[in-house]
Amino acid sequence: MRNKLHHGVIVEVCHMADADMQALLAKLEHELYQLYPAMPKPSTLQPALTLIARDHSQPVGCVALMVLDDDVAEIKRLFVVSAARGCGVAKQLMAALEQWARQQGIKRILVETGNLQSPAMSLYQGLGYQAIAPFGPYIGNPVSCCFEKRLLP
Repeated sequence: MRNKLHHGVIVEVCHMADADMQALLAKLEHELYQLYPAMPKPSTLQPALTLIARDHSQPVGCVALMVLDDDVAEIKRLFVVSAARGCGVAKQLMAALEQWARQQGIKRILVETGNLQSPAMSLYQGLGYQAIAPFGPYIGNPVSCCFEKRLLP
């Protein structure tokens, strides 16, 4: 999958171990620890899909999708570097992720974000995600805000 986006940005499938992906994840982790100093170390992922956005070959964003069961998946590690925020990169990553999920028969996508990340919450709600009670490992976490979207075929 390789989608040409506006302003020279492309979204493509990437391996989680890719050096550019790892650099983006390190930046994400750094930002999260600034917001949530007591946050536990993120778990290692084995995603079904990992996407990276590049602007003229420079990595500017990423997202991963974990399949939880036959028709439910969870968005993980959505991140856009600060210089590229507000330019639609996250929306393009999400559109590609949702397209792939539909093709795989995923009917419902879940996502968790922190209560101090209002831009993330606004993004998800703007894309049609509805607030839900915390699920799975987020049950009882006072900073978790969870959302879901039911995908139409």
